[in-house]
Amino acid sequence: MGLSLFAAGSLRATLPAFIEQYHQKTGEEWTLTFGPAGLLRQRIEQGEICHLFLSADENNTQQLIQKGIALQYAPFIGNQLCITAHRDCVSEHDTWLSLLANPALKLGTSTPKSDPSGDYCWQLFEKIEQTNPSLGKQLKQRAIPLVGGKHSLTIPVGKMAAHYLITTQQADLFIGYQHYQHILSQFPELMVFTIPNPFNVMAHYCAALIDAQAYGLYQEILSPYAKHYFVDVGFLPLTEPISSMNSGKKENIVINNQCV
Repeated sequence: MGLSLFAAGSLRATLPAFIEQYHQKTGEEWTLTFGPAGLLRQRIEQGEICHLFLSADENNTQQLIQKGIALQYAPFIGNQLCITAHRDCVSEHDTWLSLLANPALKLGTSTPKSDPSGDYCWQLFEKIEQTNPSLGKQLKQRAIPLVGGKHSLTIPVGKMAAHYLITTQQADLFIGYQHYQHILSQFPELMVFTIPNPFNVMAHYCAALIDAQAYGLYQEILSPYAKHYFVDVGFLPLTEPISSMNSGKKENIVINNQCV
């Protein structure tokens, strides 16, 4: 039956090829389950079998550590946000901020607390609120969580959320992950805007080791090879050193009767 990997939905397009390469090298069989990281964490807490968990944020992996479910975790790659807009909504003078400030445009996001992408959007709004209090508050009120929740609509297989939601007129703008930018930019009906620093939010994707059987893949995901692999497909290198973290207890992880 193999081992079970739960992974953030934003890894769906890139992770399978990485896992297939790992399978060819080691012979290990893995079953992949993708979805909003917050909802996946809840499934793990409810007892679903999962040996390794890849979250788009640190909070969900920390919660598994605190509850004694995960053995350790570490960040492995980064990401940021971008804004996708329907080209018909954009004037030649528009910027990322003027689009967000336009109350006539429907603004779609993912769902906070269920999906880290939604949490990052609210962090973005809070940063905007520090320099423009009224706009930050308006964005929190206007934003429509369209995906990533328990009862959200399902994006058709093979479709990208930003493209699908905008072309089906459910949103005029969508805030999502930057690693999709190179693909979204190829659609003539869309325009993608980079959110500059210091407003943008850095996402730290983390791997949580839940069962010692998954230690090999856990180490592979933290390797320099994995870093280059994910950066090549649009993710960002971490801005701080990768360091393994655990619950604070000194634990030995046993693999094949040997401590590691």
